[in-house]
Amino acid sequence: MTILDRYLIRKFLFNLLFASIAFVVVFLVVDLIENVDKFIDRDTGIAKVLLYYGYYIPYIISLTLPVSMLLACLFALGSMSQHNEIVAQKSSGISLYRIFMPLFVLGLIISVLSGFFNEIVVPEANEQRMDLYRYEIQNNPRSEGSKRNNIFLQDSKNRKVSIAFFNGLTDEALNVSVQYFNGAALSRRIDAKKMKWIDRHWVLFDAVERVFHDTTESVSTLAEWAPDDFEFKPENLLELQKQPEEMSYTELKEFVNEMQKIGNVVRKWDVELDLKIAYPFANFIIILFGAPIAAHKRRSGTAIGIGISLMVCFIYFLFIRTGQVLGHEGTLSPALGAWMGNIIFGVAGIYTLLKVRK
Repeated sequence: MTILDRYLIRKFLFNLLFASIAFVVVFLVVDLIENVDKFIDRDTGIAKVLLYYGYYIPYIISLTLPVSMLLACLFALGSMSQHNEIVAQKSSGISLYRIFMPLFVLGLIISVLSGFFNEIVVPEANEQRMDLYRYEIQNNPRSEGSKRNNIFLQDSKNRKVSIAFFNGLTDEALNVSVQYFNGAALSRRIDAKKMKWIDRHWVLFDAVERVFHDTTESVSTLAEWAPDDFEFKPENLLELQKQPEEMSYTELKEFVNEMQKIGNVVRKWDVELDLKIAYPFANFIIILFGAPIAAHKRRSGTAIGIGISLMVCFIYFLFIRTGQVLGHEGTLSPALGAWMGNIIFGVAGIYTLLKVRK
């Protein structure tokens, strides 16, 4: 690594740190303004508020890192261009590609580190933040998590279960309906007044079984019925569905596999799974796209540089969101939907890089 490489990296990292801190402060101030009345109404202590926003910071850093990377790239290279430092290097025989190389390598390293950060730190911090908000700020009793109403699940490819009420303290469910399907047609239905977890399996009491034929229906009663192929356990009925940002890649992958086993459509979750990998690499793609633009000498000031960064990132996030929606709807494959923004900006970045004066 040459002295010029270290010089560029120092300028870039300084601007990256400054931009990241600025975005964190802006996000926290805006969120505090929106929620300060809730904190006051619930008499939330300063310590809890500080802890809540402490858990919020990793998500803000992850969300705004591509914008911070572009700003840092534009200011670092833009400053060198304005002071003719890039012209001097090119005059001494150093190609523009060689000047950009430290930023490309650093962008790739930050992308990989961002992936680990999003896998290890961000989901845990988001979960802790939401837990703190539900139980410490909103003062919801934790015992509420032991009881749930109106539970619906697809236990297998051809079987659905609905439960009116479940008490996790006693492992008992009331008004349970088990429905079996042959394709789209309902072939069998069992309605029970009570279901209880006994000796690690479910037992249904006071059940009525209906079997549907082509034009007829047979009805029978079951005092007890103990199916041995139910896939769910009591803890599964108490689980609140996490949002993708609250799950790591491993947790989301396990969730997708479970949904596939019981025959659910997992296209939406597949897109979110691919985004877990695609989004961190936006940090490299954004530098690949922004470096040639930043190296072009302009008479514009800092405000124009910030405006360009925000506009480029807005367009980039628009492509990310569009690909996400198209992937959810099935218009694009999950992988293509998740990577669409990176592919478009990556191609545009390579084209701009090839066209810039070396």
